[in-house]
Amino acid sequence: MSLWALVPFRAATGAKRRLRHILTEAERIGLAQAMVRDVLATLARCDGLAGVLLVSRDEAAADLATEFPLRVFADSAADLAGAVTEASAYAADELSATGTLFVPGDVPLIQPSDVAAVLDGHQQVTLVPDAHDLGTNAAAVSPPNAFPYVFDGKSFKPHLAAAEQRGLQPRIVRRPRLALDVDTPAELAAIARRTTGTRTGAFLERHTIPRRLMGHAASAKLSSDGSIHPAGQG
Repeated sequence: MSLWALVPFRAATGAKRRLRHILTEAERIGLAQAMVRDVLATLARCDGLAGVLLVSRDEAAADLATEFPLRVFADSAADLAGAVTEASAYAADELSATGTLFVPGDVPLIQPSDVAAVLDGHQQVTLVPDAHDLGTNAAAVSPPNAFPYVFDGKSFKPHLAAAEQRGLQPRIVRRPRLALDVDTPAELAAIARRTTGTRTGAFLERHTIPRRLMGHAASAKLSSDGSIHPAGQG
């Protein structure tokens, strides 16, 4: 099986807007770049992949292509689902891919063993949900575009249903490191506690973001009337 990993990356177009109350725009872009580097570094060490396709129109894509063994596909889609669909078609038509592995760029804790767990036993569709079983944090699909993608933050069950409607048998794999992506301050705080030795961890420490997150958590305990309570008392 010739399976290519697809990693979408759009750091320069409003990266991580839900973190805007904690991080500056430049910090959000820097965080996105650090996280995708961790993801790409892991994928480069995975023997089960035929290659890595960075799906991006971002100017930083060229730098990443010199840093890691990968190809760049500049999609023309307006949303993530369209970008992954375009990239999947390109992988099949131009790279002779018999399958694709979608991996988001904001799962910096991912390790080769997580990728191996997804690929071992994969046949048609293998899905990895997020920590809440709402979103899809990885999807191996053979052949590429075997079912339509929907990435809206709540795509896991729709992807299961879409695969089944096409007569495919979805396989579900749960991996704690893959389940942790970064969209909210709470998720960033959870990641920050576990990123020692990663590019993401170094970026967070360099910008004293863990300390900032602690202050945010302490002030975020709001009662129903809007008053602030110390952390642990609400």
